[in-house]
Amino acid sequence: MCLFFALPLALTYVWSFFERTMFWMKPGFTLFSYHNFFTSARLENFLASMGHSSISVIVAFIFGFPIAVFIRRRIPQVAQHRVILLFILPFAVSEIIRIFALRPFLQRNGLVNNILLELGVISEPITAILYTPMGVIIGEVLSFLPFIVFAGFLAMEAVPKYVFEICEDLGASQYRVFVDVILPLAAPGIFAGSVFIFVNGLGVALLPNILGGPGAVNAGLIATQAITALDFPLAMAVNAIMMTTLLGLLYIGHKLFDLTKILSPMS
Repeated sequence: MCLFFALPLALTYVWSFFERTMFWMKPGFTLFSYHNFFTSARLENFLASMGHSSISVIVAFIFGFPIAVFIRRRIPQVAQHRVILLFILPFAVSEIIRIFALRPFLQRNGLVNNILLELGVISEPITAILYTPMGVIIGEVLSFLPFIVFAGFLAMEAVPKYVFEICEDLGASQYRVFVDVILPLAAPGIFAGSVFIFVNGLGVALLPNILGGPGAVNAGLIATQAITALDFPLAMAVNAIMMTTLLGLLYIGHKLFDLTKILSPMS
């Protein structure tokens, strides 16, 4: 972990201050890469991708966390882990195949539009669900939804089932149980899963490339374009900014929820 993960990431910060050469970079200290990032359209694109990732987190929570609650509360305990394993199956398929497979599904004459047309819900195909920011958001949700399910289930697994039985004995409604019991106890898991989705949505360059059309971009694509242009210090600066964003989110989450509780049984 130290040699092949922590050290290369730490060196990314160092390399982001290096000077660019024709084909590589040389040691030095310059803020040119950061100036180049913050004074160009890259900053606007970065902030836009943060907005799209935030929407993806909200949508993934709406669909994914109830699944985690349902598995924990309604599935027999002996089968819960087997059901959770089903959400690992998408990761057995290459990411580029999973994302590219959405194009014929979402395109103008794709399955979604055809079904809606047959049902009479729409009178003409919807063009806003592919090659647009909405297409990127849909791709992020479908690609990273299992993260919120995993993290939410881990957090719920630490809560003994008798807690919910007591709530039912006291006559608490499902809404009150969800708001007053489930959400506070599962907050560390929800936050951890949300961070995973947010950071992946921010950094996976395939999503805007395949689903977002020519004008779509995120931080991962900005870094990829910098590497293609042989501007390696700029690529390192973009990566450093993404890592700083991640570390900041983790710090805030740990202060608010104590993320170590996600794997700790409730006392």
